[in-house]
Amino acid sequence: MKARGDRVKLELDIINIEGAEFGERTEIRERTLYINRSELISLLEEDKRLSKVDIEITHPGESCRILQVVDVVEPRTKIEGPCKDFPGALSEMAIAGEGRTCVLRGTAVVLNDQSDSKDLTQAEDALGFIIDMSGPAAEIHLYGRVHNIVVIPFPAQGVSRNGYRVAIKMASLKAASYLGKAGLNIAPDEVETYELPSVPEIGKGTDDLPKIAYIYMVHCTSYPAIPGEPILYGDNIRLFLPTIIHPNEVFDGAIVNPYDGVGTETYVIQNHPVIKELYQRHGKELSFVGVILTVSRVTEPERERSAAMAANLAKSILGADGVILTKASSGAPDIDLAQTAQRCEDLGMKSVLIIFDRSNQGEIGEVFNLPGARAIVSTGNQYVPLHLPGVERIVGKRVTLPSGQPSDGELHKVFRFIRGGLDQEGITNIRPMRY
Repeated sequence: MKARGDRVKLELDIINIEGAEFGERTEIRERTLYINRSELISLLEEDKRLSKVDIEITHPGESCRILQVVDVVEPRTKIEGPCKDFPGALSEMAIAGEGRTCVLRGTAVVLNDQSDSKDLTQAEDALGFIIDMSGPAAEIHLYGRVHNIVVIPFPAQGVSRNGYRVAIKMASLKAASYLGKAGLNIAPDEVETYELPSVPEIGKGTDDLPKIAYIYMVHCTSYPAIPGEPILYGDNIRLFLPTIIHPNEVFDGAIVNPYDGVGTETYVIQNHPVIKELYQRHGKELSFVGVILTVSRVTEPERERSAAMAANLAKSILGADGVILTKASSGAPDIDLAQTAQRCEDLGMKSVLIIFDRSNQGEIGEVFNLPGARAIVSTGNQYVPLHLPGVERIVGKRVTLPSGQPSDGELHKVFRFIRGGLDQEGITNIRPMRY
């Protein structure tokens, strides 16, 4: 393996896709992604924890609703670099974030859950989290504006619930890697370059700019870690403590959204808006000094330990003057976020929290009140109601709600249960306004 120098450089070769269809070969022609359906199904059915796999395609503007959505992944594959696709999970362990990666922009792999479990990643009913391809729900999130390749995996007889959950997560990664390879040897429409020097070199020439670190919560341990679930380099981070990583690793497959992740998807992680914004402002308005990963803890001693360690890494190792913090999942992680912000403030670092509002009473509200957590950016309220018209097509498991309402009929949903409707990191078409 080539030794890393003082700078780590990642190039994303973006190929803009304007259509998706099934075809005899998996390839890209005239900006359309053609998919050999049987070949992709055969690849995914190699996992014997699955009895069978179906594949469907949905299109922007289509009168279609996708049900039981667990995750969304952008099709990508490595062109060159020290790692392969989703290292530690789908391929052998190697550090991500360097070299070239092919990206099929305008497409997404959508993962459907076909289990009989009543617990569909914290959803309110058997519809699970949904994606509408037209109407008001499609206007507020990313996934109504891309061509979705929906992976529908069925559990094999006798497979455990956790075994099935790991299997379907792996299926989504395999599908994303398989589709990404269709872009190999095709000239990209654009190239996004992300390059940052090592910590000792970052501040050179930017001494007059504030040094900003990003504290990124990736999982909530209130939901027990699933054995074998890939979250960070294939690990379920059950015993994880705050750790510094290079921001490029986030873009390049090191992190996968947990099965029970709420308010974000792997697609968002691959296109992380906070890290992108920090890159864009680096050397101009601020000096971006690095990313610290954390997880939300269950007990108060664990929270205090994690908060203290994350704040110390930001101050003593990265030399940050300020930090940006985001959280994972819902309720309890708000406390972890606020306590970490308080620790940062105690060490002299300004902290800004990005968080969506949890109040369902029409007022802005959170579950903490700490003096250090005073600069908060809201990404919206998860209980804003939305009326969804009926659709002509359903992808996923058809269900009838207790009210007798069919899954293709008119629905009343709050933003929380629309995939991409609210995002922990801020990718959304909504914005909060005070009148």
